[in-house]
Amino acid sequence: MKSWKNDGYDVLEDIAGQSPELLKSILEGSPDTISLSDASRPDLPLAYVNPSFEKTTGYQRADVLGRNCRFLQGEETSSDDVARIRRAIADRQPVEVTLVNYRKSGEPFLNALRIGPIFDRSGQLTAFLGIQRDITEQRLRAQQDNTRNRLEALGTASGALAHQLNNLLHPVASLLSLHLPDITDANMRKDLEIALYSANQAAELSQSLLGLSRGRFEGGDSATQLPEGLLRIIDLARLMVPASMVIETSTGSLSQHLKIPINETLFAQVVINLIVNASQACEHSGRIRIDLTASQTQRIKISIADDGPGIPDADVNKIFMPFYTKRTSKKGSGLGLSVVKRIINESGGLIQVGKGLPQPKGRGFGCVITLDIPFIT
Repeated sequence: MKSWKNDGYDVLEDIAGQSPELLKSILEGSPDTISLSDASRPDLPLAYVNPSFEKTTGYQRADVLGRNCRFLQGEETSSDDVARIRRAIADRQPVEVTLVNYRKSGEPFLNALRIGPIFDRSGQLTAFLGIQRDITEQRLRAQQDNTRNRLEALGTASGALAHQLNNLLHPVASLLSLHLPDITDANMRKDLEIALYSANQAAELSQSLLGLSRGRFEGGDSATQLPEGLLRIIDLARLMVPASMVIETSTGSLSQHLKIPINETLFAQVVINLIVNASQACEHSGRIRIDLTASQTQRIKISIADDGPGIPDADVNKIFMPFYTKRTSKKGSGLGLSVVKRIINESGGLIQVGKGLPQPKGRGFGCVITLDIPFIT
């Protein structure tokens, strides 16, 4: 065996030449997907894939050997990422990129891909080695943590704002209440009554903000009280969408003692994601209606309907897939609805998609997403 030098490549040569079974065990046992493309043939067909490649992509070796690996690309694969790979291959340079690929089933996954050229001793390019890792779960967890951190930061900011509002509103409401009985001019009295009403409404909003700031979204409790928890979250969501979005709520005759088995932090992520998505679909000018109903079968339904453009039938089964997004700006992560689905499914709930509110001018219907969740009393 040669000594350790040249970054270990001589050792690998020895393994390949003297103990091919050991090299095979290394490749076959790798937790990362490994592929080898033949650089001596046109279009760089795959010459080898390991078992992790088969497990991650759902394709068997017989399905892929002899094909260029672009078959893993799809609708949400970034053309910029593909262009980077092509440039690196043309320049015979290594490249690292994270892009959306697709399994044989059509399910997207986030692929952290490294590609490097392999040269023989004479300097001849012989192959391109691809090492891939499915980081979908990692990215989903990061998205969930990011949303929770934003909620906590907004709750803290809301508390500070609420204290300032209280300090400013208290003398306004107190002075109006003190002097209104002495006003004899009917018109002036009417104007001051409107001013007092507005001050009181602002004070109620301030109290809602305080409630949101007092640890409501720390996730300590394993359940969310309805309808109070939902209404608190909707108050917070109103701060996250433009004032041009009208948000209506209806809780009917729901009991004040129902709980759903999702802590309020996670439930807030669900509801806020759906409201923000609805606002974006309406281009931040429209109507959202949230209805809360309970059934006799220990289930509760929360529907969030909008009067936006709706969802084409062909896309209904795709919208909860990771990284799927129809936003032309591509600023979204495409993970919001995937997080929603995960949280609801883990609580034993279901999600349904249907036709929502009538669009303006009677052109059609928006979208409604209904959460069907078991409740506990």
